[in-house]
Amino acid sequence: MMNKKMLSLCALAVFALAGCQNHKTDEKNDSAKNAATVQQPDTCNAGAFSSLIGKKASVLDTMRFAQPMRHITPNTAVTMDYRAERLNIESDEKGVITRLYCS
Repeated sequence: MMNKKMLSLCALAVFALAGCQNHKTDEKNDSAKNAATVQQPDTCNAGAFSSLIGKKASVLDTMRFAQPMRHITPNTAVTMDYRAERLNIESDEKGVITRLYCS
């Protein structure tokens, strides 16, 4: 009898904790989505390069940039320093440019 009560309490605790974990993950995802939609000042002239979105990242090899630029691919480690004049160009795992932003 004692084992059944203990097992029931343990199961209840697991479900309660699992519910809390999913809620926190959803909040983080919502925050990330909201941060991505906030308009950032175009201090690096990223808007001038918006035509690159959807193109192969290999096109960057043929270009010269007046300002500092870095190409960020999936799983690339990047520094967290903020440089307003730096153009960041992100590409996906297929090598397609997906995002341009300043930092």
